[in-house]
Amino acid sequence: MARNMRLQVQSLQGKLSRAAKQSLDRRFGALYDKLYREDVLWTAWQQVRVNHGAPGVDRQSIEHIEEVIGVEVFLAQIREELHQKRYRPQAVRRCWIEKPGKAEKRPLGIPVVKDRVVQMAAKQVMEPIFEANFLDCSCGFRSGRSAHLAIKKIRSAITFGGQTVVIDADIKGYFGAIRHDILLRLVQKRISDPRMLELIRGWLQAGVMEEGRHIRSSAGTPQGGVISPLLSNIYLHVFDVMFTESGIPGTLVRYADDFVILAHLDGEKVLARVRGMLGRLGLELHPEKTRIVSADEGFDFLGIHLRRTPTKSPKAKMKHVTRLWPSDGSLQRVREKIKKTFGRKYGKSLEEIVEKLNPIIRGWNNYHTTIRPVRERLLKLNYYVMERIRIFLKRKYSDESRGYRRVHGEMIARLGLCQFG
Repeated sequence: MARNMRLQVQSLQGKLSRAAKQSLDRRFGALYDKLYREDVLWTAWQQVRVNHGAPGVDRQSIEHIEEVIGVEVFLAQIREELHQKRYRPQAVRRCWIEKPGKAEKRPLGIPVVKDRVVQMAAKQVMEPIFEANFLDCSCGFRSGRSAHLAIKKIRSAITFGGQTVVIDADIKGYFGAIRHDILLRLVQKRISDPRMLELIRGWLQAGVMEEGRHIRSSAGTPQGGVISPLLSNIYLHVFDVMFTESGIPGTLVRYADDFVILAHLDGEKVLARVRGMLGRLGLELHPEKTRIVSADEGFDFLGIHLRRTPTKSPKAKMKHVTRLWPSDGSLQRVREKIKKTFGRKYGKSLEEIVEKLNPIIRGWNNYHTTIRPVRERLLKLNYYVMERIRIFLKRKYSDESRGYRRVHGEMIARLGLCQFG
C-alpha cells in the first residue's frame, strides 16, 4: 500500500512539474484540495517519521501517535480539519543549539508533528512548481542536488574558469530577516489558490513559544520547519535571477543561505552590487563574516577547504589545480560530536558507545567521500577516538593502567569500530 501511495504522489508531482515547465509564468489555482488526499498525507507522514525530530509545544511525539493515537486515526483527523478548513497551525517550540567553536547559539523552531505533516504535504505539492523556475546556481535542499555539487561547481570555476577572486559571503540572520510580505508576493507569482496562501501565511505568523511565552512573528521563517527550506529558496531565487541578469562576469554558487561568488577581478565592485541586490530583499551581508579572498589563500565552504595550488608535474596541461580537504571547522565539529557521545556515561558499556559512534564516523566519511582528505588529519581523528576510549575506560574502572592496557587493535576490531578514511 505504501509503495502504491508513493507512486501516486510521484505521478501527481510529475504532472505539476510538467505543467509548470510548459509555462514558467503559469499560476496554479487549485492546489489546496490535493493536500488532504490520502496518498499525499500518508507519504508526508512517512517522510516526517523518517526524519523523526523532537516533539513541539504539545509534547506529542511520533511514538505517542503510533502507539496511542494510531497513525490512521491521526491522519484522518488532519484530513478532516483540512477539508473543513478548521486546521490552524500552532506556535513552534523555540530551542537554542550550540554553534561549534562559537559562543553564540542558533535558534531552532520545532513545529508540532501535525504541522510537520501538513507542511510536508504542502512541500510535495508546491516544490515541483517552483523547481521549474529555480536556477542552476542553487544547490541546497533540492532534489538531485547537494553540497557536493556546489563544491564541484566552485572547483570548476577556479580550475577551468580561472576565477580566483572569491567573495565568501554570509547573510546576517537570514532566516529571521525574511520579510513576509515579499515572500508571499513571490509565492503568489506561481500559486493563486487563496487557501494555500492563507496556509503559508498561518505558518509564517504562528509565532514561537519560549519559556512559556508566546512571541508573535512579524518576519522570518523558523529554522526547523519542514517548509522553511523551500520558502528560503523561493525568497533567494530572486537574488539568483538578479545576479544572473546583472551581467557581472562571475560565477554564483548558492547552497540555501550560504553562497560564494567567483570572479576574475574587481571583487569590491562585485560585492557592492551584491549588497544592493540583497538590500532590495531586506537582507544584508554580515560585515565580519563576509570577505574577499584569493583562491590561492584558500577558503572554507560547506565544511570543505578549497585552495588553488601549482601543479607539481611539468608535463601537466594545467598550471594550477584546486585541492580540497576537510576544513578545520569540520574537524572540530566531528571531534565535539565524538566527545559528546562519550560524555560522562560511565554506566554504559563500551559496545553501546561504539554503536553511537559508528554512524557519526560513517556520516563524516560519506560526506567527504568525493575528496581526498590529508592522511595526517585522518590519523589524528582516529587517534582522538582512541584517546577518548582510553579516558572512558580509565574513568569507568577507576584504574588508569587497566584502561590504557585494554585499548588495542584487536579490541577495536572486535567492537566493530569504524575508522576515519
